[in-house]
Amino acid sequence: MAQVRAFITTADEQHFGKAAERLHLSQQALSKRIRRLEELLGMRLLERSSQGVALTEAGARFLAPAAAALDAADAAVAAVAASSRPLRVDVLDERLVPIQVVQRWIDADRDAPLEVSMRHGLENALPALRRGEIDVAFGRVHAVRAPWRDEFAYRPTRLEPLVLLVGVDHPFALAPSVGLAELPGVPLRTPMGGGVAEWTAFLRDFAAAWSLDLDTSGPALSLDHLVDTVADSPGAATLVGAGMSVPDGQRIRTVPLVAPTPVYPWSAVWRRDRPHRLLSRLLDIAGSGTSVRDMAEAIGPVWLPAADRAGLGL
Repeated sequence: MAQVRAFITTADEQHFGKAAERLHLSQQALSKRIRRLEELLGMRLLERSSQGVALTEAGARFLAPAAAALDAADAAVAAVAASSRPLRVDVLDERLVPIQVVQRWIDADRDAPLEVSMRHGLENALPALRRGEIDVAFGRVHAVRAPWRDEFAYRPTRLEPLVLLVGVDHPFALAPSVGLAELPGVPLRTPMGGGVAEWTAFLRDFAAAWSLDLDTSGPALSLDHLVDTVADSPGAATLVGAGMSVPDGQRIRTVPLVAPTPVYPWSAVWRRDRPHRLLSRLLDIAGSGTSVRDMAEAIGPVWLPAADRAGLGL
């Protein structure tokens, strides 16, 4: 299977150097594995040239069933390993909704067999899911720019309302709520440099739909830094998820957004052929048993980007 994996990766990359790097091998070791596979099959699978690598006719015929065989072998190994190892969950960031799901499980069971990682975005987590390094990840699936394959399954877990974060001296600080029609002309500090791709794409769609004034300059350093910026500037405001853990409640206020309420769609994602034995437990805790339509009706009129609304059937 190591020889088959070497062939498939090289065919995918169409470059020996890139394939070797992806497999953490030297080019010499990679070439040796592919030559051995070709010897066993009695035919040449790849044509090498200075421009790169191309499949031979035999290689093209071999590729699809070889990939299926490799997936089956990986699934067999994962089925055995998953029966004894912890559930590996990527929660994206330490202050967002997914970590609260994990925390609820740990609060109920201090010995919960969980391992947590933070890959700063679903696009970054998908390759790790594909390689079997993690079992489940959270994110906004309908904004992923990376190729989405049938190998992944997902289930919506929450529609998280957005709220306005302001300092105590802001004109909206004492308002019970703010309608979206009141937001145009209000400066919103939303630094995007290095931010999570799904979130920044959501903000751009939101701003375009409601003619919002976003200041996206500068790096997205941390929530603490953003809170300090808002707290120290009387006219500053920003947008955060209602479920986020926001520090320093003495200097800032969170104000609900309404008419309609913008919501951020969270989903759990996993490999369809490798569901961990504890996945259903995590989905139950995350609240995935509630339909998306019921989630939306519980909030009231909601706003979502068109891609999310269509993908979720709203």
